[in-house]
Amino acid sequence: MKLKALYTAAVFLLTATAVTAQTVVTNVGGQSKLFKDKSSSSISVFAGGTHYFFTKYTKSAVPTFYMQSFDQGGKIVGQKDLEIPTGVFNDTYFIDKVVGLGDRLYALVQNLSKTKGANTLYAREVSPNGTVATEEVEVVKVNFEKMMNSGFHFAAVSQDKKTLAVVGELPYEKEVSTKMKIALFDAELKQLSENEITLPGEGSKNKQIEVFVANDGTVYILKRMFNKIGEIVLTVYQYSANSPKDIKEYVIETTAPEYVSSYVSEVNAANEFVVSGTTYIRKTMTVGDKQASGVFYFTNKGKSEAIMKTMALDAPVDNLTAQKVLINGTTVFLTAQQFKMERIDPTNPSTFDYNYNYTHKAEYIIAMDLEGNKKFQLNLTKDFKAYNFNKQYESAYFICNDKLTIVYNDLTSNYVPVQSSSYANVLPVLVQITNDGLLQSPIAFIDAMKLPYGFILNPSISVQDTPNGWAFLMSSHEFVQYIHMTID
Repeated sequence: MKLKALYTAAVFLLTATAVTAQTVVTNVGGQSKLFKDKSSSSISVFAGGTHYFFTKYTKSAVPTFYMQSFDQGGKIVGQKDLEIPTGVFNDTYFIDKVVGLGDRLYALVQNLSKTKGANTLYAREVSPNGTVATEEVEVVKVNFEKMMNSGFHFAAVSQDKKTLAVVGELPYEKEVSTKMKIALFDAELKQLSENEITLPGEGSKNKQIEVFVANDGTVYILKRMFNKIGEIVLTVYQYSANSPKDIKEYVIETTAPEYVSSYVSEVNAANEFVVSGTTYIRKTMTVGDKQASGVFYFTNKGKSEAIMKTMALDAPVDNLTAQKVLINGTTVFLTAQQFKMERIDPTNPSTFDYNYNYTHKAEYIIAMDLEGNKKFQLNLTKDFKAYNFNKQYESAYFICNDKLTIVYNDLTSNYVPVQSSSYANVLPVLVQITNDGLLQSPIAFIDAMKLPYGFILNPSISVQDTPNGWAFLMSSHEFVQYIHMTID
């Protein structure tokens, strides 16, 4: 394990749209061994003063979480797989999810027990060095008889980190409505409520469920299905523990031939649910890549009135995929990217060892008001290709100092006239956009702010820990290293 002393660099850059200067401060911390898995996903959590970065991958057909953790000053604390006893045949345990609740990190452990006839989800505290406690709190349990039809568990934490919502979907029954158990817990894992609900309509196996919880405890269940012609259909269910039988249903619909092509979701400060994304025009015959032609916006205003709007993009865009929706006061930002992933089939099909090609192009920012009316559209130009690992070309999006803040990698040659051996071929750039659509001058991480030699920032492997500060991981061929940024 290799550590580097902290250093601080600051830059003052007069923006094109503001009288005052932006000040960016970077602090570089400790190193950890590089861990990569080409089919993995990244999860970042800040809890109790510790920054946790997880790589979720599959090992021996079981979801596994490799953790790299750093303290408030950037010192490495832990680097290991989260490990628990896996149990025995027909009574197995595995970690399904990790969440930050209050000042603690929890592993949500699923126990599939045919002997007990139960699929149970437990919460076990995880220490900063990655030790999973043996003590546990049962958060939800559903009955099951067949391992292939054992029900599902979903969990979400509110933005203020004070409420945990856990949803247990009961095993599927043909021609019967979907039944779910919903339990709410406070930051100390004290149960606040538990109810069983029935979703309207007939249940289906062919669906995807996401769960969200507002600061006031309102739970939103977002269901994705496909219609008869293979187009996305979204439905939102709204639940309150105060009236568990009153399940509100909102169907997100566009008018044919316009259909949803990608979407992202968020809960706003008023505890309302927001879903936004891209749309495309379905044609009888499509040649080449799918073109996004518009944007849609949905919210349940006042938690009672459905608002659904669609609007055209300035021009159709190939492979435009929604990335994140952020709410800044009275402005809603939808960030989207021209993104394409192509799977390469293995030479030996029996190995299932797939490789992937990635294409990352321009970033698009579409701003709307709270009623879904379009305010403006901007784009940031970039063009990169990657093989198997593409985290360095994904962007990070935050709200900072009342502005949308985007951190991404750009070509060094766009900022350094003569290529220097002390720079990588890409370098981080920070851009801020006001609610009025003013794009401030980009801050490039050069000169005193440049990254240590041989390291490239992975912007999307990041977590916001203060209103104007974020922790990131950057990587070299052998290590990852912690870096913290603040902007004033």
